[in-house]
Amino acid sequence: MSADLQTGKIARKFSQLNPWVLIVFIFPIPVFFLGSLYYYWATSRNDYKRVTSQFIQRQNQVLAYDAMGVAKEVAHWMEGTAHDLQTLSLISPTLSHFTQFYLSRVGQLTQLDPRDDSINTIPLPLYNEIIYFNLQGDEQLHLKNGRSETHLRPLSQCLGQDLCDSELIKKAMGLSPGELYFGKLARWYSKETEPEKIEGAYFPVVYRANDSIFLLGLDYRYLKELLAQPTFPYERKQNLLQSYQNGNYIYIVDSEFDFIAHPKYWNVTGVDPKTFLRMRPMELDSDEGTHPINIQHYRGEKLRTYFERLLNRSFLQKTVDIFHASNLGGSNRVLSIAPIILQKGQFQKSGVYGYVILGCSIDYFEEPKEQYVPYF
Repeated sequence: MSADLQTGKIARKFSQLNPWVLIVFIFPIPVFFLGSLYYYWATSRNDYKRVTSQFIQRQNQVLAYDAMGVAKEVAHWMEGTAHDLQTLSLISPTLSHFTQFYLSRVGQLTQLDPRDDSINTIPLPLYNEIIYFNLQGDEQLHLKNGRSETHLRPLSQCLGQDLCDSELIKKAMGLSPGELYFGKLARWYSKETEPEKIEGAYFPVVYRANDSIFLLGLDYRYLKELLAQPTFPYERKQNLLQSYQNGNYIYIVDSEFDFIAHPKYWNVTGVDPKTFLRMRPMELDSDEGTHPINIQHYRGEKLRTYFERLLNRSFLQKTVDIFHASNLGGSNRVLSIAPIILQKGQFQKSGVYGYVILGCSIDYFEEPKEQYVPYF
């Protein structure tokens, strides 16, 4: 009975309390609870955004290092050719000595066997052109693919129909002893509707000795092989054109902004097989597939913003530049541009031979799959 009286007294006291007092004391409880939940949610969301930003930034860094690695490979080939050319000038210019030199410079070219997708390496001499000139620019000894040419050309017969660059020979004649000069890519231009003519293509480098001139032609296939290098997202590039369409590709531009290696070989500079003159670069978008690309000569619409960015920013700095842009097909790509550092020949002052451009589809840039995985 006393317990019931006690309970009744307590009930009467609560009933006599002002309801606003109850609200003041009870209302903060759910507000505090909901506020705590929101704070926890907002903190987790900000942490996830931060992790996502760092994750994507890390992918950008990987893309940058990949471009730098390919640029270093290009510079390695050019520096090696310059070094071998200087070595060649110290050898007595005889057929026997030149043949030994040719056979001693053999590398390994990686090829994909389409029958079973296996990767094989084949030996391939580095230089498909070795020429010894007098100071008048006339050939004195010429090895083409390791075989001695019976017809030695005077300078007047150095013609485009033989992929011979007379202007380069004249440039070499004007050099001082001990100087060298890197020439333009010598290859036949191939349209999109034609198979690529890659046999015999080379990068010429000339060296002026005291009483003669030497030329080495680096086989173009060694540079073309770099386009198949594994880069982010490290998918196998069984077909360069297919990889390009999938948004995983590399291409190379020289210091004059000509494309010198590209999955779409019809974008690469070359000599017109009909006129024997260097092919005029494309100006309008409608020229695609029938003319090579020179970034500075482009006047179309689709690539204008992209190329302006390259010319006005990426190519003016000696560091990696990363941004995203659309290609001719309208697909968004994340692009990493790295300079090819070379301080030899005519590039001693600028220090830049050209640029490696690495493209990656923006779809490959993923966010973290889990929010609560620690990142180190």
